[in-house]
Amino acid sequence: MRRLRKYKPFARAAAMDMMAYRFNILTWAIVTVFEVACLVFLWLAVYQSSEGGIDSSINGFTYKEMVVYVVLTTIFTFITFNDDTLWFINRDVREGTIGNFVIKPISYRGKFIASNLGAFLMMAVVFGLPLYAGSLGVLIGIGYLPVISAWDFIAHFALFLVASVLACLLNGAISYIFGILCFYTTAAWGLNALKTTVVSFLSGTLLPIAFFPGVFREIVSYMPFAGMSQNPVLILMMKYDYLECAKVILIALAWLVALELLGKLLFKHAIKLVTVQGG
Repeated sequence: MRRLRKYKPFARAAAMDMMAYRFNILTWAIVTVFEVACLVFLWLAVYQSSEGGIDSSINGFTYKEMVVYVVLTTIFTFITFNDDTLWFINRDVREGTIGNFVIKPISYRGKFIASNLGAFLMMAVVFGLPLYAGSLGVLIGIGYLPVISAWDFIAHFALFLVASVLACLLNGAISYIFGILCFYTTAAWGLNALKTTVVSFLSGTLLPIAFFPGVFREIVSYMPFAGMSQNPVLILMMKYDYLECAKVILIALAWLVALELLGKLLFKHAIKLVTVQGG
């Protein structure tokens, strides 16, 4: 516990930083509301033009389920995908401050983990709770999200919280790996664009993975990206039973360990490159 205490200032600073720019976050939230509205009408047009009409099921999703998925996924990514790790690493490399962290008695990766969790917890408490409470209340009230029993919903919500923390950590691990690539190139903007595109597409944020073709769908469902957005949302929607919930959580945990080990190996190689260059 004593070792973890030295990372508390980073978590606290990240949380305070999120609130310092709350007007930007509020503006982002307003834009997100219009984005959700556009997606809802887009899927309405898709289902109305399908063979079975508005009551049809496409790749296991009815129109009501798709509306719930769009709303919850948008809120989830708004709360979870707040990670500037890549930009911080790029700044440390460009300004040469990376050396300061190497000689300090803290883990460079641990600093980012603490910062990511601090920002995530702040967003979850300040924005996540009211957004989830309001949206779930409305969706359940209008019959778009049926609830068999209160206990079943509470259990799935608890599993959703576990999956959300893992999603935050997975997003941070992938951002860290892409950030390490800044040691080899100065194209940080391009790396961030690539990371954002890959994560948005393969995590099911833009389109549910169930809509992907055959073998590709099976492969993507076992990749770490599925645990960053789609799987937590499907747990909250109660489309997974408890065995499936445990399965996707264990897959996410296994990928988190693997990605952290990969990031550690990449950093060891990258830091040697900086030494050679005199950084």
